[in-house]
Amino acid sequence: MQKSGMSDQDDSDLANFFDRLRTRNFDESTCFLCARSFENSGASSEHVFPKWLQKRFDLWDQQLYLLNRTVIPYRYLTVPCCVECNTYRLQPIETTVSEAVAKGYQALRNLDRKTLFLWLGKIFYGILYKELFLLLDRKTGSGITIATPELLREYETHLILLQQAREKVEFVGENPGSIFVFPTQMPEQVSLQWDICDNVDTMFIAIRMGEVGMIGVLADGGAQMIYEDDYKDIMKVPLHPIQFRELCAQFSYRSTLATRTPKYVTVQDKPHKMFQLPLGGFSLKPYFDEWDMAVYAKYLSFYTDVPYESIFRPPDQIATWLHDPSGKVQYLDIRKHPFP
Repeated sequence: MQKSGMSDQDDSDLANFFDRLRTRNFDESTCFLCARSFENSGASSEHVFPKWLQKRFDLWDQQLYLLNRTVIPYRYLTVPCCVECNTYRLQPIETTVSEAVAKGYQALRNLDRKTLFLWLGKIFYGILYKELFLLLDRKTGSGITIATPELLREYETHLILLQQAREKVEFVGENPGSIFVFPTQMPEQVSLQWDICDNVDTMFIAIRMGEVGMIGVLADGGAQMIYEDDYKDIMKVPLHPIQFRELCAQFSYRSTLATRTPKYVTVQDKPHKMFQLPLGGFSLKPYFDEWDMAVYAKYLSFYTDVPYESIFRPPDQIATWLHDPSGKVQYLDIRKHPFP
């Protein structure tokens, strides 16, 4: 339902709706979500990482690594957003997630996958959008930015899916991505209660906040959900931060092995209906290519910051914090094993 009185004319027609999103301006005069010019709507700023999150986990002055490996304080990660999207579309999602995080793992796990997809998806897309305005090399001041409009256009389908937050699109089916929620241990130091990592190429993003950890592969068509049963035992054990990072390595690496690219059909309606075509199609090929331990070890080294040589012995012996020598999921008490 429209609450701000904004015209819905160019959203009701599917062709015009798609055309506006695809020909949008990627600048600070346009809402990052709905792509409307601020000449036709009120302007505001949306915090990519919401204020409630920054306050709860003391992120205001902490720094986030960007694509070019420079850093920026979380408080500066804002994107142009119209009042309609900010107040009436995104804020209700933030309120829902904030309340669930405060209650703990089970409450967040009980949220519908659409809400979790939109929350993670907004953060993922918002970081990229912010990088449109940040210089690749601040020392030289060359004028070249970290992200470009061409890069953002590669995520056009994701932007369309984010329109679910505006109730202009309805995804028909389970979910366009794979979303997992895990219980995590909470360090005493507030700044260590938060963690984020991602893989821009495969739209992988993982966030640990307090007693919950979320992992999303936002553009795999739900392919990794076939492994949900494999992680049920892990979901019963509050994870040490390094165990959560080990999971990040697994999901991120597996996302690079995907053999399918989801395809969608959108039908004009109110809201427009978006259908995902069968992921398997007519192919009998597995959803993922064969796992290579030597390559996975590089991901595990990257996400845990443990030297490659220390965690991998050819041809296939690799370190794990998730399982004990017998293969059972183990509880690593963070009080006995502090996280650096």
